[in-house]
Amino acid sequence: MAINVKKLLSEALIELTDEKPLSKITVSDIVKRAGTGRQTFYNHFRDKNDLVFWIFLQTLKGERKIVQTQGYFAYLLSLYEKAQVNRHFFQQACALEGQNSLMEAILTQTYNHYRDCILHWHGAEMLTDQVLYSLWFNAYGATYSYIMWAKEGMPGSAEAKARYALHCMPPCIKQFLPIRPEDLE
Repeated sequence: MAINVKKLLSEALIELTDEKPLSKITVSDIVKRAGTGRQTFYNHFRDKNDLVFWIFLQTLKGERKIVQTQGYFAYLLSLYEKAQVNRHFFQQACALEGQNSLMEAILTQTYNHYRDCILHWHGAEMLTDQVLYSLWFNAYGATYSYIMWAKEGMPGSAEAKARYALHCMPPCIKQFLPIRPEDLE
């Protein structure tokens, strides 16, 4: 059976965040913990922030299926709940700033996700200037709110945060997403 090197490196990084701040963890620390070499790390990731983003993306696995089968609220709820599973790691990851930060990656991912949902279900003609502007506007607000929630220790329930995120979404976006009436209560 082949070793999943990316998973091995991600587990090493998550473990290390229990011992010292993420900002102080080096690639050398990660490969030592994982029992691999530096070149192995760089065969899979550009840098530590790239690994941090990959870990975030793993929390999104299966999320598109949730959107399709259970609706958009269930998708948002899952994002918040999965962050809470590795709370300590995500708090530190969200605190990293600058180029190639998790915040920038989440922003891009959020915008692309909204856009891709609209394209998939309704087609490119629905991506008017108003909708595209609203997508960026909402992506910035949703990303910043998620980052601040994580940095502040993830106060409140995941369900409440997911519901707030859904309520803050503008109608010109909501109309294109699978949102159930009961999710807006």
